Amino acid sequence: MISAPPYAIILAMNFADRLAQASRAKDSVVVLGIDPQLDAPGAPGIPPGYTLARFCCEIVEACARSAIAVKPQLAFYEARGLDGMRAFCEVLKLARRLGLITIADAKRGDIGTTSAAYAEAFLGDGDFNCDSVTVNPYQGSDALMPFIAKVKNGRGVFVLVKTSNPSSGEFQDLNAPSRPIWESVAARVNGWGGDFIGASGLSSVGAVVGATYPVQARRARELMPAATILVPGYGVQGGTATDAVASARADGTGFIVNASRSLMYAYRKKEGAQPIEAAAEYAEAMRVEINAALATRSTEALARTA
Repeated sequence: MISAPPYAIILAMNFADRLAQASRAKDSVVVLGIDPQLDAPGAPGIPPGYTLARFCCEIVEACARSAIAVKPQLAFYEARGLDGMRAFCEVLKLARRLGLITIADAKRGDIGTTSAAYAEAFLGDGDFNCDSVTVNPYQGSDALMPFIAKVKNGRGVFVLVKTSNPSSGEFQDLNAPSRPIWESVAARVNGWGGDFIGASGLSSVGAVVGATYPVQARRARELMPAATILVPGYGVQGGTATDAVASARADGTGFIVNASRSLMYAYRKKEGAQPIEAAAEYAEAMRVEINAALATRSTEALARTA
């Protein structure tokens, strides 16, 4: 098992620099979405023979060589009550021991005092503390300031900008008044992040931009040149590796790509496959595929400038 440095030393680093360093070390931008689906009709749930915590943690350990971060979605743990939240804590502890960066996919954001409590819950020193958290900007700057205040302590924030779901444009694409709302949010992210740019040239105030909207992703990169972009939507939602790399900077950095259901339940696509081994194979194949898409993009860019 890989041993990570003491956490206090880790937090002394700029969060975006930590991500960039981890990406270089593993030649990877893969994020493990540890989202155990509920046990319901038509849903995969927890495979036979596994507990919730064991299923999640064994996937994390098996995929650690291919991934740089884990992103548990809080809803799937909260829905299981105390047992679910205990499993969430176990995932975080294991990820930290393995040197993986943790992203709480909580999508929080509320009036000031409530956001301050959320920020302390996920970016403080308590049981649920993570390296970073996803946040919802809908209620404006004062809802996000408590989270952004934690960035100076080595934490990171990913602001929802252009999400991967099919109906995201219902509000995000409305003009306000001369450009889509999501572009206005992106511009604010760029402003918020200006004080937190590390040696990598990247900011610890990042953005969520879905792989399912590659045209908008390229525009998002123009609006947020220094943002670290978290890219959901790869796999089950239909985003490809080529779509995912649309969020990268010209030098191929500045983005990370999440896979959740397609990774955790990869075994369901192959008869006789075992859950943990299938997830590890998927994570490595994803790493290789995204790197190949980056290389292709770089080659095409060079050809255009020749």
